[in-house]
Amino acid sequence: MFFIGLTGNIGTGKSTVSKYLSKQNIPVIDSDQIARDVVKPYTKCWHAIREHFGEEAINVTDGQINRNYLAQIIFNNPDERRILNKITHPEIQKQTFIKTLYYWLTFHTFVVFDIPLLFEAKIYQPLMNYIIVVKCDESEQIRRIKARNGYNDEEASSRIGSQMSLNEKCKLANFVIDNNGTIEQTLHQVEEIFHQMKRPPTFYILRLLLITLYGLTLFSLIKLSKFIYSKL
Repeated sequence: MFFIGLTGNIGTGKSTVSKYLSKQNIPVIDSDQIARDVVKPYTKCWHAIREHFGEEAINVTDGQINRNYLAQIIFNNPDERRILNKITHPEIQKQTFIKTLYYWLTFHTFVVFDIPLLFEAKIYQPLMNYIIVVKCDESEQIRRIKARNGYNDEEASSRIGSQMSLNEKCKLANFVIDNNGTIEQTLHQVEEIFHQMKRPPTFYILRLLLITLYGLTLFSLIKLSKFIYSKL
């Protein structure tokens, strides 16, 4: 199974690529979604956040984590950010492993790890066979952030400036998707990248091994079921 890292900065359009891959039946492990799941009401992480950050961290209407409140606290406070990461990251890693194991056991050739902080976090980067970075011009980033989050120019620029630069990320990537154009142009680049990843001999060797493993597993299960049935 090939591990594909998908990353990019805020407003670059990474989710467009991620959603397209999911529609193509390529498994996508979305770290942001996992991060939301592990802090759902009354989970272990939810209780820990409430205990450390106080009742203000919980929305009184639905019991969900008050993300805007937490974002304001941790944005300029590295110590509080580390505490939040210490609370959530172990559970995020656990759920990521479980999902990865599932896709391995179900014989998928590719699994995409949609991780915004792939390079910053460092823990997953060495595990990737390929890394894809989605980029666009900063002016386009600002426009998208303002439209999506309701930020002004200064707030949008501040969010961009808090992340590792796109130029640095692109230097570390195996493939770069330019998302300045139309959606069709972006998706064409995605298709071409996956076409290239299927070219190396290792891809076909891995597929052969997966098919062989699947066949042996199926054969063993059939033999086992016949043996059990004969004993009844």
